[in-house]
Amino acid sequence: METEDSVEAVVPCPECRPKEGLKKLLQKAAIPPRYFDRGFEEFFFERNSLQEKAQLRAIDYVEDFPNVPRGLLFAGPCGVGKTHLSVAILKTLIQEKHVHGQFVDEAELLRRLQYSYGPNSPETEREVMLPLSEVELLVWDDLGTGRPTDWVRETIRTVLNHRYTYNKQTILSTNWPLKPQTAKSPTSRSRTEPMQNTLAERIGQRLFSRIMEMCEIIEMDGPDFRTDIHKEGHDFEKKTSALRAEKRK
Repeated sequence: METEDSVEAVVPCPECRPKEGLKKLLQKAAIPPRYFDRGFEEFFFERNSLQEKAQLRAIDYVEDFPNVPRGLLFAGPCGVGKTHLSVAILKTLIQEKHVHGQFVDEAELLRRLQYSYGPNSPETEREVMLPLSEVELLVWDDLGTGRPTDWVRETIRTVLNHRYTYNKQTILSTNWPLKPQTAKSPTSRSRTEPMQNTLAERIGQRLFSRIMEMCEIIEMDGPDFRTDIHKEGHDFEKKTSALRAEKRK
């Protein structure tokens, strides 16, 4: 029987709490809409390729997390799936282990920082940079894409050096070669692209050295998936279905 002093209490649904928490974690991860549906199941590759090896290593990383000694650096030409695998790692860790993670594209980050210095900016430089330094897992896409000015290098160094010092896990991807290209191979697309700079030249030797210590190198190569879908006779749906069926075997 209720009395005048009775108070109705709203009791949260225990089954809804994890779902609501997961939704917030995914929102904070700032994964771009184009990549939000990219998972391991949607990653297609040729058998016994560097892409397949990269996916298997990415899955191992997820299974072992947080007991992993280093982050990962996906290195290779455009369109081979570096961003796809990076996002798949981030999404899976959020969904399965409730990891606090964030995605950042280097070009977009630099643009936000430049805008933060203006009088009408809704966020300050500190508000942009601090989460990147402190988040449990950071996915940094297109490392070295920014024009290598002193300001750009210092910006990148500030975040990655903090993560290096405090042993925070970082997933990186880059289109820039890790070593000078001394020979051309007709079977490797990355050997024929006109890149004059290495990653070390783009970001500076000191930071490059630290990244080599804080990340395991995962080299990727293969056809550019983005351009292949426009080739004459290429049936995207048919090829996707065939690759999916092949992976089930």
